[in-house]
Amino acid sequence: MVNTLIGLLAAIAATAAAKTVVITAGSGGFVFSPDTVTADVGDTLEFHFVGSIHTSVQGDFNTPCQGSSSGFDSGSITSADVFQVKVQNTDPMWFFCATPTHCQGGMVGVVNPPSSGNSLATYKANAAGTSSSNSAGKVQGGVVVPVGSSGSSSSSSPSPSSTPPSSTPSSTPTTTPTSSSPPASSPASSSASGSAQSSAAGTKTSSSSAETSSASGSPTSSASTTPSVVATGGAYSLMTSGQTFLLGVVFGLGAVAVIV
Repeated sequence: MVNTLIGLLAAIAATAAAKTVVITAGSGGFVFSPDTVTADVGDTLEFHFVGSIHTSVQGDFNTPCQGSSSGFDSGSITSADVFQVKVQNTDPMWFFCATPTHCQGGMVGVVNPPSSGNSLATYKANAAGTSSSNSAGKVQGGVVVPVGSSGSSSSSSPSPSSTPPSSTPSSTPTTTPTSSSPPASSPASSSASGSAQSSAAGTKTSSSSAETSSASGSPTSSASTTPSVVATGGAYSLMTSGQTFLLGVVFGLGAVAVIV
């Protein structure tokens, strides 16, 4: 567990310490600038091109101006792009421009040159004696990205988006029309209205009963003087039923009087 953690921390530290080494091709003639660089494992070589006539191809020291099947090759590229190569080891990497006569004219370079033995000067001299240059002519061992992209170390800033940010439309307030209908009566007011009508009906019934009793001399039923309390809307039915009942009593008493 501890060893795994240490290895992870070391990898993170190496990634954080990685750098980009910029090499420009064609700035000031048939040259790479700089033509000699040092890079560590994890670093990125980034080739920039002046004009659209240069390339960057890796070759062997013993066969100058000839591309290596296992090395990097930018292929045909324009100044609008850069070619990036991730450094996998610290072995010397010899490279050249494969455009005809450029390698022979001294457009060569080296990454991590040996401290002794083979030198760039010797490689350049041997390249001048070759008759032609050769390469795969396609991208390998690296990637081509636009200048100014997130993967490029160019100081050029990416163009701002031409699409303006969408504005949030303001909400249109919605007016809720006020209903023209009168407000519904509350249960309390309905109850009060029913009670008032019931009271009036009860008063009228009691009064009628009293008059009938006085005229006939006979007592009336207490049920006829005590109206039942009904819900709103039933007061009128109570009044009508009471009047009908009273009329029946009156006619009944009259019939009894005639018989007697």
